[in-house]
Amino acid sequence: MVSRLSTQSLRSLRTSINGLTGVSALAVAINATLPSSSYAADSLTLEEITVTARRVEERLQDIPGSVYAIGSDKVDSMQSLDDIQSMVSGVTFQTFGSATAVGIRGFGNRTQAGNPSFSTVGIFQDGVFINPSLVPLVNRIDSERIEVAKGPQSTLYGRSSFAGAINMVSSDPESELSGYIDTGYGESSVHGEELWSIKGAVSVPISDTLALRFFGLREQREGYTYDSVTGNRGNGYDRKIGRIRALWTPSDSVTARLTGTVMRDDVPFGLVRTGEVPSPLGQTIPFGNPFDPAIQAGSTRFPDSVWDGSYAQPQKGEVKGEQVTFDLRVETAIGEFASLTDYQNSESTQSLTVDASPFNLATGNASFDEERYSQEFRLAGNSGNLSYLTGLYYLHDVTEQSGGKDIDLDVGAVFRPGSVQYDLAGLRGAYQPTYTKTEAYAAFVQLGYDFTERLNLTGGLRWGQDEISGTTSVFLETIPGFLIPATPQTYREDTFEAITGNINLSYEVAPDVIVYASYARGNSPGGLNTGGAALVSYDEQSADAYELGLKSQLFDYRLQLNVALFNNEYSDLQLSQNIFIDGALTPLTTNAGEAKGRGVDVDITALLSSHWRVGLQYTYVDSEITEYTVPASPAPQVDITGAPMVRSPEHSANLSITYTNEIGPGELEVEVQQTYSSSYTNDYLGVPAGTAYPGIPGQLAPGVTTGQVLALYRTDSYSLTNLNASYTWGDWQVRGYVRNLFDEEYIGSVLAYSLTESTVDTPGEPRTIGASVKYNF
Repeated sequence: MVSRLSTQSLRSLRTSINGLTGVSALAVAINATLPSSSYAADSLTLEEITVTARRVEERLQDIPGSVYAIGSDKVDSMQSLDDIQSMVSGVTFQTFGSATAVGIRGFGNRTQAGNPSFSTVGIFQDGVFINPSLVPLVNRIDSERIEVAKGPQSTLYGRSSFAGAINMVSSDPESELSGYIDTGYGESSVHGEELWSIKGAVSVPISDTLALRFFGLREQREGYTYDSVTGNRGNGYDRKIGRIRALWTPSDSVTARLTGTVMRDDVPFGLVRTGEVPSPLGQTIPFGNPFDPAIQAGSTRFPDSVWDGSYAQPQKGEVKGEQVTFDLRVETAIGEFASLTDYQNSESTQSLTVDASPFNLATGNASFDEERYSQEFRLAGNSGNLSYLTGLYYLHDVTEQSGGKDIDLDVGAVFRPGSVQYDLAGLRGAYQPTYTKTEAYAAFVQLGYDFTERLNLTGGLRWGQDEISGTTSVFLETIPGFLIPATPQTYREDTFEAITGNINLSYEVAPDVIVYASYARGNSPGGLNTGGAALVSYDEQSADAYELGLKSQLFDYRLQLNVALFNNEYSDLQLSQNIFIDGALTPLTTNAGEAKGRGVDVDITALLSSHWRVGLQYTYVDSEITEYTVPASPAPQVDITGAPMVRSPEHSANLSITYTNEIGPGELEVEVQQTYSSSYTNDYLGVPAGTAYPGIPGQLAPGVTTGQVLALYRTDSYSLTNLNASYTWGDWQVRGYVRNLFDEEYIGSVLAYSLTESTVDTPGEPRTIGASVKYNF
């Protein structure tokens, strides 16, 4: 059911329409008054980009929506998918070991250590959803472009695209023997840590109809965070990737692609740090400082730098993955039939200190083994003024998860009396195996109709059903080597069903100037909390997204101006929080209430001359939790109504200035890139709902405010400057780069960790200087 707009929303929407009308009128006037021959002496134009963001090939500027494309030259220079933040405004990333969560336009769920598949922005490769634990690896595989679609994409992309979708498009084999090899080396500023890479691809034609493409990558980075106790480094990687892709075209109407990929990565974790808030000594402080003050006073190992830590155990993880995809396309009399079959198997392990201290107290261990099979059938075609796309989807997903904590010291000798941690004295470990299975089914259709050459109406519907089941049990270790069942095995199952849809009206008011209005209903299915013994379920969350937009190309295709005004209303939000249930502190995802997010996207690209190009992207988001209720026992809870949504900077902007010129036998390109983000909150897990404060469930400790607790998870505003330069001649290219030129210290993301009132901080990359050489053949 479509939610009703409030009076305030209608007033805001009316203001947005008036503003957009003025912008579109200005664009039309500019285009009309400028003769087409004004740049006849210079044939420079912006590159025309073709994308498949709506599951069919179409020109990027013809799509009535907020879709962005990152070309192969930019993809080659990326070191991780996080780099999208410096190319597309309004996009944020949060990392926890191998798990990645993405936010778009102020909405993006926190990563969940207990659920690496939890996603509200879908990451896809060639239209196939990728398990978030494999995203850092898949991003490095031979892509020719990356497409970013903002706003709910549930109709075409399904269950994991509640807030948007990112699709990586792979390179196909060439019809002749060709390829490249690319090597790079760099160094960071903090401790002189090194990074290097070597990658390459080769296309081998087998016959006139069959060609193969082999791709390999090996890259390593010493972590740029440093642990003074163990000497280990964090926030690095050690990646190994191999891929084979076959392209078979037996006729003009049949195309088949078979792709097999093997991936490996060793993932040193980020820093684990204890946040502190003012409070009387000896009291339990939710996400404050749980250590006995006498113990802390006797230690000199609490460094201040965002890139340094001091912990008695190494922070590390490992990811392994295999993927096989078969993509079949057949042109028929009624349209193109597509069959997309995918199999993924991933294994990830995590090990990190959970006490956030230089004391050897406790180690958290977790493993996630996931096997998923998906099948999608689509038919896309045209009949006169009518275009159509229809499809069926099936998913089978099985996850085996185990989590445990090894407690290596009598915690009562270190933690404050009365704290949750102090009460763990005598416990040597805990272990929780969990098994979950998901069967998902969907059917969808999208129709478009051209009333005239300029006026188009497109709408779609999707029905989806998720059947989820799981089992779990908890074991405790009080005697080393012996596990004792603490709870009986629990079984839960649930079914979630939803109908989503979209409608879009677009009109070409002048050549290469279109305006549009759209509505989309987004849905993210419910699930089971795998971090608790009860496997408590949570329901679906939904979004009603309204957008007004202008897309234009002016001055003989030398200026591109795109503007989008959006208003998103969210209901039954899935938020994670520490909740006391029958006296036990449990991190749970619940349906917490309602929220809203409204704002504007501006995208400008200009060719100033044959040598200079400028790009500017800006996103403004005003987000707010408008209703907040979390069930807990005992009640009451702490209310965060009015707080901004997680990872929702009010302002974000990217500016790029590029200079190109032919020098000698080749071409020089130099780019200055500036990225800005205002402050934002990373997590709500630390705001207690029925907290551990003795005798006062649901209350913060004396002298502690909700704002102080939220401040522990805040990323302050930051501005980064990057430099890129390349020189290309013949088959050779040399690149150089400086990332974070002014060595700004900032925390990229913060994740709350419940056991010891600590946070997992991921510092931003320090200044890094590097170069690479590429040879094409």
